[in-house]
Amino acid sequence: MMDLATSSSGLDDFGPGDFREGLDVLLQSLSTDARLDPATDAVVVGVLQTRLTNRLLVEDWYRRHPEVADIEVESPVHVIGLPRTGTTALGSMLSLDPQLRGLRMWEQRNPVPPPVLDVELNDPRRLAYAAEIAALPPAAHALHHYEVDASVEDSDVLGMAFHGQQYTLPVYGYHRWWRTADSTESFQYHRRVVKLLTSRRPPNRWLFKAPHHKFHLDAVVAAYPDARFVMTHRDPARSIPSYASLVSSIFPAAADPAGHDLTRLGPEVSNHLRDGIERAIAARARIGEDRFLDIHHEDLNADPLGTVARVYDFIGLTLEPGVEQVIDQWQRANRSGGKGAHRYTPEQFGLCAEQIRDDFDAYIRRFDVRVSG
Repeated sequence: MMDLATSSSGLDDFGPGDFREGLDVLLQSLSTDARLDPATDAVVVGVLQTRLTNRLLVEDWYRRHPEVADIEVESPVHVIGLPRTGTTALGSMLSLDPQLRGLRMWEQRNPVPPPVLDVELNDPRRLAYAAEIAALPPAAHALHHYEVDASVEDSDVLGMAFHGQQYTLPVYGYHRWWRTADSTESFQYHRRVVKLLTSRRPPNRWLFKAPHHKFHLDAVVAAYPDARFVMTHRDPARSIPSYASLVSSIFPAAADPAGHDLTRLGPEVSNHLRDGIERAIAARARIGEDRFLDIHHEDLNADPLGTVARVYDFIGLTLEPGVEQVIDQWQRANRSGGKGAHRYTPEQFGLCAEQIRDDFDAYIRRFDVRVSG
């Protein structure tokens, strides 16, 4: 794969950081754990191949534009927590403020050349992603909010370091490795890509919507020493099955005509996320609680503007009236359930609400999470 990336691009510098181990583990897990339909091979491997090529292009850009290395990234805001707790809604609303620089899907998939503010609305990458969203079936929009210009999970940036969470694939062996692997070099590389993306498209106050950062907060702070964290919370008996349902809809087709084993997926997801929460709680004690703001899902739904105002106070920005109005309009147009119902049960995924709450009891007590039903 590396030889193909080199021969196709004419470049041979893959840049800093140890990405080989993650790539090796991921490919091994694809072979032994994923049990995908062979017809998906070209697409799945093609994504990894693109990430290798992107590494080459990033280094070539740095070689031709060495001034990028001197760019500062100012006090980024990381929205973290369990998935399906309001991270997407909060990230989308904050992305509407031009004071913050969101990480868009279309630019992280192909970061070179970096976008240019004055002409980015017509950037072919952006137009292609807008068309991709428009072509999604209604059921996909009931499962998840898709926005062209909102900050999204940094799956491709960390994927270029082959150190992303990778819960778009049933690669459970890779997930086990990733949870405990050292992410220090990967987040240093993350900063390298972010500086490139900032170089022609200000501002430099970044907003990362990244629930999975909770697993590796020490590595995040090593790369971004002045980072601030907004952590969202919700009854895990609601968020865990919801996330299992979402990822099951994203997984490529299984080799088994009956599909992926959902009763395995549920416990894998639950154990994975419990580990992440435990790691986040421990890291908060080391990093300092003053770096964290806790937001509850119920408060975000009941008083979105008041909740957003708390975030602005925490990160030290002024919520301008015009931005507040745009955020209010977005929230009214994107109320939970407004694009269709997301239907699932814990039992579909080999889970039950009582067991989930027992497993997450320390989390529920630590953050005074409200349970429902």
